[in-house]
Amino acid sequence: MFESAKAPVVPDNEENKALCRKYCPICQNYKKHDLHRNEPKELFCARGSSSAQNMKEIGCFCPACELFTKHHLRGGYYCVRR
Repeated sequence: MFESAKAPVVPDNEENKALCRKYCPICQNYKKHDLHRNEPKELFCARGSSSAQNMKEIGCFCPACELFTKHHLRGGYYCVRR
């Protein structure tokens, strides 16, 4: 299991949203739970978890994301938990 980060350290800006759009849509959690239908729709590492209900941690793509490395993030499953 991954640990979640204590506080957002990723700036909520257009550059980071563009990077996020390369990774979130191919994540198992994102696809399975239709996260594009709930707020926030992206950049969970900066904005917090999705408002989707009854989500399960079924796979995490966060460690593969450029933002994860660039901002020295730890843990994962940012869409599910904070």
